[in-house]
Amino acid sequence: MLARMNGRMGIEYACERCGSATVTRDAWAEWDVDRQNWELSAMFDFAFCHACHKPTRLKERRRE
Repeated sequence: MLARMNGRMGIEYACERCGSATVTRDAWAEWDVDRQNWELSAMFDFAFCHACHKPTRLKERRRE
């Protein structure tokens, strides 16, 4: 959304095997008591493709 607001297309991450953008990464979230919201505190290297149903590496590409 921010990329669109700046007039740029932005990027997306995709599975290096099948090209699907239906991917996720492992991360930790911490509860912020003052904001009453989960805050992302760390991201890890492990990625998973929900199209292949396998661990993958992520490829960064321009959004079309």
